[in-house]
Amino acid sequence: MHFLGWDLTDPFARAPRPVDVADVDAPGQVRFAEHRWPAVSRTRGLDPAVLLEAFPLSAKDVLVIDGPQALARPGASVREAERLLRAPGRTPDVLPEPGRPFTGFVRGSVLLFAALRARGGHPMLDADTPALEEARLFEAFPGATWRALAVEKLGAKASREGRERRRAVLEARGLRFPSGMLPTHDQLDAALCAWLGWLTRKAPEHVIAMGAPLTMDAQGWLREGRILDLRSRPPS
Repeated sequence: MHFLGWDLTDPFARAPRPVDVADVDAPGQVRFAEHRWPAVSRTRGLDPAVLLEAFPLSAKDVLVIDGPQALARPGASVREAERLLRAPGRTPDVLPEPGRPFTGFVRGSVLLFAALRARGGHPMLDADTPALEEARLFEAFPGATWRALAVEKLGAKASREGRERRRAVLEARGLRFPSGMLPTHDQLDAALCAWLGWLTRKAPEHVIAMGAPLTMDAQGWLREGRILDLRSRPPS
């Protein structure tokens, strides 16, 4: 079993940045990789089959994605989990059109989650199983979890000091990074996501899922969905 964290980017940008991937094994060793978004078709947008080819996943993996899993409930302009965790990106009740800040990111993420769930084998919390320990496909918001982990301020996330502190925080909690490597802030966000997935199996009592349960509406759209975070007292 591997624990994966994906730090999503905007597939609708003129030059989409690669998606940083953190792969954590059972003992906590971290490896990094990248996935690249497929080209967006003018007629079909992001085709589910093409998405699955670009984002390969083993049936035994536990995956945590930094990106929204579903739309808000009808009539709402933000999901309950995003409101509770003060996420800067707000997911509306309809799939947003790219062009404004966060809209391409939100659209790509919702479509990717839908494709991953449709392939089967990766149950999602609430919609497929009520048990945290049985779900294999989750959402996280690293900004909130870094706040929960920080006994003191971690510094600017892109600065050398901020990255060193974030790496040290995760090392103190069981992860082991490649020797001599100082990950980028996006890689550290991916590692944090993978670590949350790792905790769902190693120490589920330290993990909480925030927000409204994930459901599917009559048209087949996933709505709301809970975001993984730490309980008030993080593990040491």
